Amino acid sequence: MPFFVPLLRSRLAASVLLTIVVAASAPALGQDVSDLRRQREAEREAEQAALEQIDLLRADDLVIQQTLQEIQTLVDAQTARVEGARQALAAAEAEVLYREQLAAEAAIAVAATSEAVKVRAVDAFVGTDQSIEPWLISGDPNQTAIRLAMLDFAAGSERDVLAELRSVQATLEDNVRRGEAARLEADRLRGAFESALSELEERQSIQEEVRAELQNRIAGWEDEVAARAASSADITRLIEERIAEETNLEPGSPSLSGYIMPTAGRIGSGFGPRVHPIFGSVRQHTGVDIGAKMGNPIWSSKAGEVIFAGWKGGYGNTVLVVHEGGIVTLYAHMSVIHASVGDPVDQGETIGEIGSTGFSTGPHLHFEVRVDGKPADPVLFLPV
Repeated sequence: MPFFVPLLRSRLAASVLLTIVVAASAPALGQDVSDLRRQREAEREAEQAALEQIDLLRADDLVIQQTLQEIQTLVDAQTARVEGARQALAAAEAEVLYREQLAAEAAIAVAATSEAVKVRAVDAFVGTDQSIEPWLISGDPNQTAIRLAMLDFAAGSERDVLAELRSVQATLEDNVRRGEAARLEADRLRGAFESALSELEERQSIQEEVRAELQNRIAGWEDEVAARAASSADITRLIEERIAEETNLEPGSPSLSGYIMPTAGRIGSGFGPRVHPIFGSVRQHTGVDIGAKMGNPIWSSKAGEVIFAGWKGGYGNTVLVVHEGGIVTLYAHMSVIHASVGDPVDQGETIGEIGSTGFSTGPHLHFEVRVDGKPADPVLFLPV
């Protein structure tokens, strides 16, 4: 079993435990705004923890995908080698059959030649072959010597043929041995490769099983994220209702991050891509729009120092305040500015009034939070 399978399974078990520990709870009746904010913060932290678990599991899923691809490459390579061995076996067997056929034909030819030589030799010796020259069977005193020479010739020819036969038979036996050795080697390779393929397929099955388990766990965490987000939204609506009922909280109590609502109103257009209400194109909305009445006060969301106060293009009349840690808040579309550059401002201090200056379709406050110069979602800082 691959080394990371136990690791993944242990991580999956841990994720199940975490799901139980951070189980969502509905807001209780009678909770004050501070309690609701803490509960909402816990929901957001649980949502973030679920997202982190999804990231971890997706990283594991990528490892498994890569491993499956590598295993498939090995399977393909070994399959090709097995097929090559099978082809070599077939060629060896065909060669054996061919050699055996040649040897059989040679044996028949040798037998026929040997028989013919024997017949000629006997006929020459006994004098029954009518085709032999007359002088070979005459009463010449050399007759005996000639006949002996003829017999020696016949015996010598037979020895040559038998030597050739033995050579062919030796070649045949060598071919048979080599063919059998090739067959045994191919069988050995086939067994080894098929065993390796079986092991790889088993490993691949394990990987796919773990991957399916990962996918199920990811789906579970995605459900967890959706549930946390819905719970957080429900708590936010309840907080807004409580704030509307408790008018004595204005200009508002701070969030856990220490920021207050910059004006009395509700958030309309949120942070993120949207269709611009004037230009009609999709653009990144770098803040939130808070609906309010013309002339209502705009408060500094947190204590800080004014670093800009004046007209700023499409923002209209704008104030920027820098806070501890270098975080900057931006307040735009003001009708009147009540602050100057360099002014220290307390939390809740009025720095302007609601208006509709710049690129605006009606009275509201465009509010931004910038961290290291980059826009961040203000909802993460405000008590909403």
